[in-house]
Amino acid sequence: MENTTISVTGRGVVHLTPDVMRIDVSIRRVFKDYAAAYEAAKGNNNMLTKILAYNKIDTQKGKTLKIDIEDHHKSVYDKYGKYVGSELGGYELEQCLQVDIGLDKELANNLIKGIGKYIFGAQISLGYTLRDLRPAQLKILERAVKDAKEKATIMASALGCSLGNVQEIQYGVHDIHIFAETRNYHNNDEAKASTSESLDITPEDLSLADDVKVSWFICNSY
Repeated sequence: MENTTISVTGRGVVHLTPDVMRIDVSIRRVFKDYAAAYEAAKGNNNMLTKILAYNKIDTQKGKTLKIDIEDHHKSVYDKYGKYVGSELGGYELEQCLQVDIGLDKELANNLIKGIGKYIFGAQISLGYTLRDLRPAQLKILERAVKDAKEKATIMASALGCSLGNVQEIQYGVHDIHIFAETRNYHNNDEAKASTSESLDITPEDLSLADDVKVSWFICNSY
């Protein structure tokens, strides 16, 4: 008789070889007025487009992830060095740009050098990710359900029972991001000095995991 349930969380894991090099660019600068900060942000976007075009890359691959301009306050001290408060000291621009390309170290090096030369204040990180997560997500989900069933079968057998029908499956929609960072360029000079040899990196496989909770009715074996 199916009158008792057992719930088990299964976990699925896959290890995948990355197929995308990702260049993230962050800019954080302070300007005297808002208009100057805004114009700098537009200029950075335009310059990235030009760098991509020069390297014969689809300009749509250049993404602007964030543009934020906020009041920048600076500390004020009296003549004795005692802190007395703060005052508006301009406007701070925070901007994040991103480019995904194939596994091409020569091309990546050209982009990094170009960004370092023409986008002032750029901090660059280079890493690896996957072009399409969908097949991996489906494989993980299948493995997670199988893992849950294997565990539940062992547990039921230890109790002298067997699994019955599935009562419930719980799975939330997960926003999965997978990225492995390998290099950081902290300033323009470091980026301009980049060489393709310094990018001769063999990335490790990327790990992706997810969980599914499944509940079964269990039946007595006698």
